[in-house]
Amino acid sequence: MEMITRILNKSWKIIVGLVVILLGILTLNNFRKRKKAEKIDKKIDENENAVEKLQGKVEQVEDQKTEVKKKIVAKKKQIQKTKSSKFKKPASKHPPKKKSTAAAKKNIISKTKKK
Repeated sequence: MEMITRILNKSWKIIVGLVVILLGILTLNNFRKRKKAEKIDKKIDENENAVEKLQGKVEQVEDQKTEVKKKIVAKKKQIQKTKSSKFKKPASKHPPKKKSTAAAKKNIISKTKKK
């Protein structure tokens, strides 16, 4: 026991210094960990903000997509209607007048007559 007290009396400054150094190392280590955690939290928040902005853009694109699909369907119907009306001859209110043979003869003679 006497030997331990003699060693403590001689080297108490060194022992206290070692304890202070250990506490300093632990404190600095915790400080670094806290700073790293803060940086990581900041990056996570930035990423969440970026994701929210992209979600808004995705929703806009989906809305535009549905609008374009509706327009395409409307155009297809209009094209189909135009195609079907293209082949049908429109019914006129007045049926064409039948030309008599005399009118046809007169027309032929007028075109073949030499001047």
